[in-house]
Amino acid sequence: MSYFNRYYANLHPELKSYFEILSPEFPKFLIPYINTQIMQRLDRIGYFCGMTRASKAIYNFKYELSRLDHSISSALIVWHFTSDKTQTIAALFHDVGTPAFAHVIDYLNKDYTHQSTEIDLTDILYNDSILKCLLLRDQIDIEDVIDYKQFSLVDNQRPKICADRLDGIFLTSLVWTQKTNLEEIEKIYQQIDIDFNLDGEPEYYFMDEKSVFRLIELNDEITKLCYSDEDFYMMTLLANIVKKLIKYNIIKYEDLWITDDYKLFDLIEQLAKVSKEFTKMYQDFTTIKTIKPQNKPSILNDRRIKPLVMKK
Repeated sequence: MSYFNRYYANLHPELKSYFEILSPEFPKFLIPYINTQIMQRLDRIGYFCGMTRASKAIYNFKYELSRLDHSISSALIVWHFTSDKTQTIAALFHDVGTPAFAHVIDYLNKDYTHQSTEIDLTDILYNDSILKCLLLRDQIDIEDVIDYKQFSLVDNQRPKICADRLDGIFLTSLVWTQKTNLEEIEKIYQQIDIDFNLDGEPEYYFMDEKSVFRLIELNDEITKLCYSDEDFYMMTLLANIVKKLIKYNIIKYEDLWITDDYKLFDLIEQLAKVSKEFTKMYQDFTTIKTIKPQNKPSILNDRRIKPLVMKK
């Protein structure tokens, strides 16, 4: 049984249904790419930056999501609207440069706006011989996969809508804020098409204002949680734990792009058994009940969106 078959067999039923909404027929050419080692690593990188291990009094996730889940669903969106293999594979690989604990490392770097953890994918992709063979087979230039930001339907700047951003709103609203369901997502998704924006780039647009307003509402609900005192405290706390790991030479900073959430949590749990410093921090992370108001930075990443709507 291939890695993908095991992955799909264990996939949460709601996610399977979500995938089917995005693309009723799963594109089989993607499966060998999902079977690569660099994609398998993303299955061990949490979409919610390690917070599914945090105190249940602070977070109430419906189930765990991985960066692989998000990568696949982003690719399915692009495939559904373009039937373009190159853009679809670029969407699939757009997150392979994500470190363990993802945006927690932005907090470690005190970089709340530019997300400095988004590294160049050149070394990662060129060092995977299987991936290069697959791309050669499909006559796709590896540079097009590396430079995924050239495809505005895959990734673009806020407040525009791209597959990465649209999928993020859908998944987070399903699993974290729990402000939507599959039925509503399907209704919104059916109102989407592609046209050129004022910058001359292809962008997803909506055929009715109701869907636009609802997507903005869902995004605003996510923003409330991402800018909450609770999330800021917990993200900072896990960042400080990672900082200790680096300070004591237990790991190197660059190791974050090689290891994964599971290995780091195993390491932290072992240290918590023998180190009072790690015990206190990890107990706080996993059991804290209430969080005091935080002195958050005045400038955080602007999460506003401005979807295009078709003029009648």
